[in-house]
Amino acid sequence: MQKEEILKLPISYKNIRLIRLNLPQKEQFVSGIGVRNSRKALIIEWEDDNGTKGYGECSCRPDPYYSDEFIEGAIALVNQFIVPFLKQNQTFGDLLKLLDKIRGWNFTKAAVEMAALQVIEQNTGKSPFQLLQNKPLAHVPVGISLGLYTDVDRMKKVVKNALETGYKRLKFKISPKVRVDFFEEINPMLFEADTFVSFDANGSFGENDLDIFHYFANTYQSMIEQPFAPTRFDILSKVKKEHPEIYICYDEEIKSIGDLIKLHHLGMLDEVNLKVGRVGGVMKSIEIIQYCAEHNIPCWIGGMFETGIGRTLNLRMASYLPNARAHDLSPSDRYFLEDIVQPNVQMNNGLVNMESLKNCTIQPNLIDKYTIDQKTLTRIC
Repeated sequence: MQKEEILKLPISYKNIRLIRLNLPQKEQFVSGIGVRNSRKALIIEWEDDNGTKGYGECSCRPDPYYSDEFIEGAIALVNQFIVPFLKQNQTFGDLLKLLDKIRGWNFTKAAVEMAALQVIEQNTGKSPFQLLQNKPLAHVPVGISLGLYTDVDRMKKVVKNALETGYKRLKFKISPKVRVDFFEEINPMLFEADTFVSFDANGSFGENDLDIFHYFANTYQSMIEQPFAPTRFDILSKVKKEHPEIYICYDEEIKSIGDLIKLHHLGMLDEVNLKVGRVGGVMKSIEIIQYCAEHNIPCWIGGMFETGIGRTLNLRMASYLPNARAHDLSPSDRYFLEDIVQPNVQMNNGLVNMESLKNCTIQPNLIDKYTIDQKTLTRIC
């Protein structure tokens, strides 16, 4: 299938429903961004003229602390700058042109695209995933993201459980305030295990925090994700020039194919954490995956603690990356007391069986249970 064929696929519009959810977590999660006790999410339901429904999840946070998007702003964007310009009938390419006209707001645009693509695939059996050359994996390797800890015994217990569960990667959240002595205590567990270990700073390090940064870079000789704020390329450039051996994974810097190509041409690109929402959706992600494949750039799929709606999409994308060590896509029961898809996204010894995802269906009763607000935008004519 060619890209032009995908762009010509029809999509009609009858209703768009904006659903705000609040999904309770099993336990508190702490990172360099802040503390989270539940997943506050925006779900977009697209209904066409035939009554076919598709769902997309806006992966932005409720606050503008990870990116400049936030849920209330996303709702306003869809309400004011997307829905009023939809036609009763259009092509998928027409929809992308409408979304591309909007600068930024990638998480929001990705959710709209995802909802429309679900409708298109149900109606035609065709999907942009058919543009990818690799045969999808039957089993996708996944890792676990571990937060910041204030209790070393709790940290040891969580690490021990993660290793025994079989995750293919343990990724620790770190910040300038991280307890290095805690890592000194768990290092025997990490060094003895046959599990890849990496770190994620969520852009929390600055010029005055490099001693702690170098501790992790030198002790583990492993990937450090997003050590500096995406606006502080000067610090990143300085550190890479002084210590070219440091291996950095990019996350928030890459919001488009242009960002990726820029970093690659500057010789600064070691690895890419690709978040489908952050780059604007499935079509944009496929473009980045193809570039990474052509230039031998390691790439894997990251998550934003999505519900099963976004999680299954991310895993589908991950299945087309056969060389990735692991993806940040832990199963639903790792985070939520109850997901909105059933059965939950499940894992066995660090692997998600992609065949099992075909049975994951959205449960309207669970969406209703965790809905805190909703609004239906209906076509007037």
